[in-house]
Amino acid sequence: MIEYGTKYLKYQSKSTQTAAAIFSEIYYPHGWRATIDGKETPIARVNYLLRGLAIPSGNHKIEFEFKPSSISKGETLSLVIGIISWIVLLAGLYWEFVRKKKSVLA
Repeated sequence: MIEYGTKYLKYQSKSTQTAAAIFSEIYYPHGWRATIDGKETPIARVNYLLRGLAIPSGNHKIEFEFKPSSISKGETLSLVIGIISWIVLLAGLYWEFVRKKKSVLA
């Protein structure tokens, strides 16, 4: 293990033959993606609990990253709602200002 975080894990592998690696993290298929040298690879469920990868021979950098699509969709939705809220707020302030200006002139 080279680097450890809550949403990112990085490993280094050195092997003379293709082998299966079992990682002591819980298998959770929603949002985790694994890459070996930057190429995405499927994560296998091992013993109903852990996750594993088939790692080819040689030196490799293995990365696990947690990026569920629901987070990116939520961020986009939040941005759109925020922009709409600002537009409504500014339109309301403008409308109130124009109405007050007309009532003072009348």
